[in-house]
Amino acid sequence: MSEDTMKRDEFGRPIADDGYPIAGLGTINEAVAVSRLSRSQIYNMIARHELEAVRFGRSRRITWQSIREKFLSSEVSQ
Repeated sequence: MSEDTMKRDEFGRPIADDGYPIAGLGTINEAVAVSRLSRSQIYNMIARHELEAVRFGRSRRITWQSIREKFLSSEVSQ
């Protein structure tokens, strides 16, 4: 799919076939929804550097790449 025809979400992030963004930054709430973990567990994973996150003032944003690798990868067994 070319860059021009790629589907995008309401924030302009490119969307994969699974409906989740391919790149960009996600919120804690988005990570909670994808992972089905609690907010505390997500923050603990950030503290342990299991999820790549950046700070904007007091808020945190998690890279969609790290969310995909941790929770949406086909190698993850549930």
